[in-house]
Amino acid sequence: MEFSAATNKGNMSTSSWIAATGKIGPETPERFRAFLASEQYVPGQIVLHSPGGNLAAGMELGRMIRQAGLTAHIGTTERVFEGYNAPCDTWWDEVKAGVCASSCAYAFLGGRERFVDSPYYPTSPSLLGFHQFYGNPERGSDMLTAEQVTEIETSTLSIAQALTGQIVLYAIEMGVDARIVAFASATPSDGLYFPTTAELEELSIASGSGLTKWFMEPYGDGLVVAARPHRSDSMLDQITAFCSKSSGTASLLFTMDLATPSYPNPDDLPLHAVELTIDGQLYSIGRRDLTLRYGDDKIFITVPIEALKTGLTRAREIDFRLDSARVMGGFREGGELSDIERQSLALAWRNCI
Repeated sequence: MEFSAATNKGNMSTSSWIAATGKIGPETPERFRAFLASEQYVPGQIVLHSPGGNLAAGMELGRMIRQAGLTAHIGTTERVFEGYNAPCDTWWDEVKAGVCASSCAYAFLGGRERFVDSPYYPTSPSLLGFHQFYGNPERGSDMLTAEQVTEIETSTLSIAQALTGQIVLYAIEMGVDARIVAFASATPSDGLYFPTTAELEELSIASGSGLTKWFMEPYGDGLVVAARPHRSDSMLDQITAFCSKSSGTASLLFTMDLATPSYPNPDDLPLHAVELTIDGQLYSIGRRDLTLRYGDDKIFITVPIEALKTGLTRAREIDFRLDSARVMGGFREGGELSDIERQSLALAWRNCI
């Protein structure tokens, strides 16, 4: 496996990444260690594209990815040239759909956050595939170092038992449901197990997307209802639905990380609008209607939605995003609403604070 720094030349935290491509061999962890040591700036993202290889090296690579605090994605990295006759600096890197299989799938589990279909590098669907490593003794031997095979053969364990134990312990260490081993073991030894979207979430293989369920809290004499993103790396902290007694206006409060300290005055932030999509219909609340303030290293954006209140309390699905310059950062979060959540939002906008 080869490692290189890549960039699409944007100014977001995800605009630079580590491209990890090729077969995983026993030397891969040391190559990755040398790469990290040689880079003055280490991006927070790693994009993997590999057919797999040595299992022990894949798991060690995963542990190194976790220790470095990297977010893992799947995809191929391609360099694009605007034109060979154009002035210099006319190239950038792009992420295309890729495959992470066999031992690469276990390296992928090392990501602090993990995306099979990344919200940051949208592509056609990428593939994450797990092998039944231990169904074939020859395959098992290929996945281990010669020293590990010799050690196992001199013990009372079979290669199959040793591999199973190592994978289960590694999955637990990475915070993944160890049932992933059972799913992989049910796959023919010459095939791959591709988790479904539901299994990716159920087994904690990939990071969740969208918003958590909306929850209700008392606030003063009234109520607020709020939701948070599933992903811990989202710039959005929380969306809070409330009604102000002073104005009687239904509002949404967006709390997000302050990623632009170069704007000491919130009025100077390059924010154009907050966009709400309600059952596929886009609504834009422009900057002049928004209230912005800073506090505790957060940005607070108050959005009046009195005109959209009825639509929101009847919606099946809602999504939120910022229309802003990339330097400000942003988010796109949302999801489906249950009957209880719709009723909770209506209560929050009737019980003002």
